[in-house]
Amino acid sequence: MSKKKKSYYFELVDVVKFISRWKRPLIYVSALAVILSILFSSPFIIKPRFLSKAVFYPTSNYSISTAILSDSRVKGKDPLEFGEQVSAQQFVQILESDYLKSKVIARFNLLERYNVNADDKEKNYKIGLLYDEYISVRKTPYASIEVSVLDVDPSKAAELANGIIETADSVKTEVQRNVAMQSLTIIEQQYKNKENQIADIEGRMKEIGAKGVYSFEDQSQAVTALASRGGDAGFIKKQQDALALYGAEAHGLKSQLEYETESLTELSKKLERARVDVNSVMSNVFVISHAVPADKKAYPVRWLIVLVSTFGAFVLGCIVLLILEKYQNQKANYLD
Repeated sequence: MSKKKKSYYFELVDVVKFISRWKRPLIYVSALAVILSILFSSPFIIKPRFLSKAVFYPTSNYSISTAILSDSRVKGKDPLEFGEQVSAQQFVQILESDYLKSKVIARFNLLERYNVNADDKEKNYKIGLLYDEYISVRKTPYASIEVSVLDVDPSKAAELANGIIETADSVKTEVQRNVAMQSLTIIEQQYKNKENQIADIEGRMKEIGAKGVYSFEDQSQAVTALASRGGDAGFIKKQQDALALYGAEAHGLKSQLEYETESLTELSKKLERARVDVNSVMSNVFVISHAVPADKKAYPVRWLIVLVSTFGAFVLGCIVLLILEKYQNQKANYLD
């Protein structure tokens, strides 16, 4: 047997001898730890909590109008398509935001449920700690999001988990609607300005028409044809003078009117989409697994508490007895 193995053998033997020598106190300490850990982990001391989980995928669409009213020839976001990693990460940020937490706290009256005094100056800090302790959110490797809730009431845990998803959906819809409202206000103003601009162009064209110029190209051809046939020279001269004065402007106004009318048509499409985004509601989540009341408590795990407590008490007892034995040996050697 090598020296290293021999040393290890004697150390193990010493440990066994030490435990055998002090087996009664160690048994008493371990038994007391078992009794106390069972007592302190009982429902009378630690209220059992039940775990409920809900899983959902975020949608990939960011605009209802873009998803539904877009040209079929142009590939857009499918409103029935599951979101990817970026969408999931964005939703996690919403779920972890203080704004959503405040809505959940108010909706389910968590201050009262978690026994936090509403008049406490540190109520927000305390309820925040309890919220993070009993409610958790994580993104799974499959780009879905899991919401977990611990509560003393299994039905309430399930209700909370499902309600958090509903609240997150409404928060995202609210944010999107706020942005859509701003877009709608801008587009409506642009549309109104464009209508006024077209009205001004049409008004000026009427003024020029009153002076005898209606269509520069058509009138020029007609005057040329009339002159070639030897028509009324006075009338021809009058038409030529009018075309010389206002023809270029009339031609430019016609081209501008065509351009502005086309721009107004495009703004009309944008206005329609903006109104759809403001007035329509589409869910931002696909719930894969709704939370249901748990049949078995998830916390505390009594067998684990008993095991860890007993082992810890046994080790601590060994350390205390070892120190005591060393002290007694040193004292005996000193007296000798």
